[in-house]
Amino acid sequence: MTTFGRRRFLGLSGAALAAALGVAGCARTSQKEAATTAGGDVIRWWDHFQPLQPLNERIFAEYGRAHPGVRVEHEVYNPNEMGQALQLAFKSNQIADVHSIAGMGTSEAALVADGWFSPLAGQDAIRANLPADSLLEGLHVFDGKLHTFPLFSSRQYATLNWFNRELVEKAGGDPDKGPATWDEFRSLAARITKAGGGRAYGWIQGLQFHERLQTHVTELAMSAGAPLAMAGASGMGLVDPKTGEYAYASDPFVHALEFLLSLVRDKVVFPASTSLDARTARARWATGVAGMFFDGSWNVGVVNGQFKQFIDKVGVGSIPSPEGEPVLYGAPAPGQLFVSSQSEHVEVASDLLARLTSPEYHKGLATFMDQVPLDLDAVATADVHPTYKRAVELFGQTVRLAPSPVARNSAVAQVLSEMKQPRPTLGEITQGILSGEVTDIRKALREHTGKLTAERERATRVVSGKGVKVSLDDWKFANWQPGEDYTAKMYQAS
Repeated sequence: MTTFGRRRFLGLSGAALAAALGVAGCARTSQKEAATTAGGDVIRWWDHFQPLQPLNERIFAEYGRAHPGVRVEHEVYNPNEMGQALQLAFKSNQIADVHSIAGMGTSEAALVADGWFSPLAGQDAIRANLPADSLLEGLHVFDGKLHTFPLFSSRQYATLNWFNRELVEKAGGDPDKGPATWDEFRSLAARITKAGGGRAYGWIQGLQFHERLQTHVTELAMSAGAPLAMAGASGMGLVDPKTGEYAYASDPFVHALEFLLSLVRDKVVFPASTSLDARTARARWATGVAGMFFDGSWNVGVVNGQFKQFIDKVGVGSIPSPEGEPVLYGAPAPGQLFVSSQSEHVEVASDLLARLTSPEYHKGLATFMDQVPLDLDAVATADVHPTYKRAVELFGQTVRLAPSPVARNSAVAQVLSEMKQPRPTLGEITQGILSGEVTDIRKALREHTGKLTAERERATRVVSGKGVKVSLDDWKFANWQPGEDYTAKMYQAS
């Protein structure tokens, strides 16, 4: 199999890209010739699930044995770089048959509207293996056709506090639970930094990766009381469910950003964090240069696979919150993988994807300790590190199901597709605040909220002007109750 390093791939363009991919057997005409010569199909598969690479490639090998001649060329991308690679490949008609959409910064509906994906073949068999309420129009289903499906649970978040037990204990912290509140986190980070004497700092984070940084800010704001209804893959879909209005200028967001800024001002942040993305920050953290690191449940899977010598030092605690009792809201689980509209192997690619709906695959997901599988029962019986089970327990204690405007009215997805992401994004604003370029936090958030509000109003007028029944009221959920799950029956009563 011929693959390209991500930086080399991103450096290619135009004729050079087409020529390089053609030589590699990745251009469409070359794919046909290669498939004919080999007597089967070559399926190109791009994703960003690094911890799951052995599991997925085992599935590919099993499928190849059951279907002689089918071969999968698998490329795992850094999520911080994948969006650029996808954009370039799509425009050049060189995109993989199956791919995830990390780093795209737009909704699934927008990508469907732009012609990125093909509906899955064999939809009835795929649907039969999934909970009926896990598939939503506008998120997985478009015009009645299934385009993707969730692999992972809604009850999870990406801002667990992972910590170096040795550094925490040395600084007088709890090596089993870690800090619960923002004040405890800040104090512990200061003590770790002081004890480190320039060799270890309190906190490390991939501050270069603005999309992940946006996620951390949003989840910290939720831990401070921000209620958010969910729709779409970006901040354009997050609103207060009671009012239907964007909540970015509210106190919880201001306080979350003030908390992060306090860590910078306290000088407890690993100095190179501004040049790191999530993966490079994790790699540095595993060398012992920092005590604490925000990440999702997949963190321990990566550590176990790449930094085995560090695994016994790893502890995990809940996202820190002002009072130590966070409640977060999980969006309806999105789909993770799609079949490209440019693929010439839709049936085979769909059949491969169908293998990812089996109970065996979900148990395998748990074993590799990545995101939490859709089938939570798989975690209880899987051979996993204690911190992974603890992470899933924390999710169950703190995460509630959020209402989704898309689930109530699928036309909301058309509004999200029409919307253009205002710049700077929340993640970019956060980078500016932490670097000192943005000094008035509330003003920056108000401006961001104003831009989003105006853009949503514009997009709603455009969509409703086409005869589609949609309004800003679709974002309001009068029967939503803080701290409770928003169930399927509640959509009918709203």
